[in-house]
Order: sequence, then C-alpha cells, then structure tokens
Amino acid sequence: MIRYFRYGLVIQRVIERLRLVGINLDAYYLLREGVRQPEREDWSALAADFPSSVLDPGDLAAVADCTRWATVERLQPRLDEGHLCVVLKHKGRVAGYAWADLVEVNDSSCDYPLGSGEAYIYDVFIVPEFRGRGVATYLRAEIYRYLRKLDRHTYYSITECFNTPALKFKKTLNAETLRVYLRVKIGRWQIGQWLLRDYERGRAKTAAESR
Repeated sequence: MIRYFRYGLVIQRVIERLRLVGINLDAYYLLREGVRQPEREDWSALAADFPSSVLDPGDLAAVADCTRWATVERLQPRLDEGHLCVVLKHKGRVAGYAWADLVEVNDSSCDYPLGSGEAYIYDVFIVPEFRGRGVATYLRAEIYRYLRKLDRHTYYSITECFNTPALKFKKTLNAETLRVYLRVKIGRWQIGQWLLRDYERGRAKTAAESR
C-alpha cells in the first residue's frame, strides 16, 4: 500500500479493489503526441544496448511471452491487419515493445478517427528489469522514428486518469490532453460509457472567441 501513496496511485488502488467485487470504473485520457517533440537526447548508449527493429513475425512468440495475457493467437491478428510493432532487444532477448495502429484508435470505448498522417500507439511494454534506465522514453523516440518513415507525424495514446507515473511520463513527451472518458461495467455488463470532457473542442471555442 505504501507504494500507492508514494507514486500517487491511491485512487487507482481503490478502483482495483472495486474490480475485485465486479465493479469496473475506467476513467482515462485520450492524448495526442508528436505535435511538440520531446527534448532531444543522445540515445547512442541505449541504442547500443537495446537495438530497435520492426517486429519479425518469427519473434512474435517472444513478444507474447513478455506478459501473462498475451498469446501468439491474440497478437497475430495485429500483424495481419498491418499494425506496426517496434521491438527493443538486449543481447538477443526482447526487452520491450510498442504497437501502433495506422487505421484507428482501436479502443472500443473511444470514437476518435485517425487522419492519413496519424497513428495510435498502444500496448507499450518494458521488461521490468530494464525499467528506470530511460528505456521507455528511448522506445517512444524509436517508434516515433519508424512512424515518421511511414509519413505518420501525429500520434495518439490512452492513459488511465489516476495512473500518475504514466501521466508524468506523457508530460515529458509534451503530450496534449484531448478528451476524458468514463466507462462503467458491473461484471460482464457494461452500464455505459461517456465522454466527460472534450478539451480540443474547448480550446477551439476559446481560440474562436479571442479572434
């Protein structure tokens, strides 16, 4: 419990406890990345230790083995649908990865369309033993680089509202908050989902009024 106070995750802990009795409250932000690039860093040392590459289908099983929920059967459709996966390796072993959908924000409760020069970054993972070394930021820089090669320059991601460490990380990327959503489920039944706030529309309205 102490770590929840230390990292500002108390509300997230409460939400986790509610899930144990079948009540799911999912409040999350849709964020836009890539509009303002994070400060440039020298990634040469990390690049030497963690070379990046586009996922080779032969490594799909190794990516699936990184987490309990993933299987090759669950991940294969992503490749079949043309999703990009950038992988970091350390001494030949998968150390982290990030996926990107080039067609849509593929979360069922988020109805935000993608433009031709945009992508949705999701399911980003760093193997625990490599965390705290700047690898997460380096991985973000790498997937941005690969996406720019595909002429994608604006990126979207989703973060839980009460995940303080993740939000701080997104702030270092100069990510912009676009929308806030809430989804409520009891057991397998979805009670509803709501767009609570549209920051993008609010900014546009303020800009129009100031002209």
